[in-house]
Amino acid sequence: MKDIWGTVMYKRILVALDGSLSASLALEEALKLARSVDAMLMVACVVSHGICDPVSGGMGDAGGHVSAHRQLDRVRALCAGGGLHGEVRCITQIIDAHGASIPDALMQAAQAFEADLIVMGAHGPRDVRRHLIGSVAEAVLRSSHVPVLTVRDAQHDAAFAI
Repeated sequence: MKDIWGTVMYKRILVALDGSLSASLALEEALKLARSVDAMLMVACVVSHGICDPVSGGMGDAGGHVSAHRQLDRVRALCAGGGLHGEVRCITQIIDAHGASIPDALMQAAQAFEADLIVMGAHGPRDVRRHLIGSVAEAVLRSSHVPVLTVRDAQHDAAFAI
């Protein structure tokens, strides 16, 4: 995908995983986009306060690292195996927030990776009461200096339909 000047728009895409369905859908979109523009993908899970705030969405196992490693192993297989999207250049990272908020840890990772785009689910595993967008996604949207693509889960949206 090129911008109006003919240059590639996205070279480095950060994807945030949290174990939710919307994060899985976000990964699918990021894989398609990375393949179409030959971008490098960084898939990240943030571990914070003894639980893996993204990956497990609940009580952690050894700080959530076991769950995070398991999920990122599946991501590496998806990237290398081709599958629906073909091979995608991909790195994975578990980010220890060290007491920082999850949005701040994601923003620091995006800056260190020099991301052109952040892709994330609109709702995390604990955002069931938020109707339009989850708290982590909202905080990233408000503070990001690069474009953010949020992917919604139709099942979540249907649960709150009037």
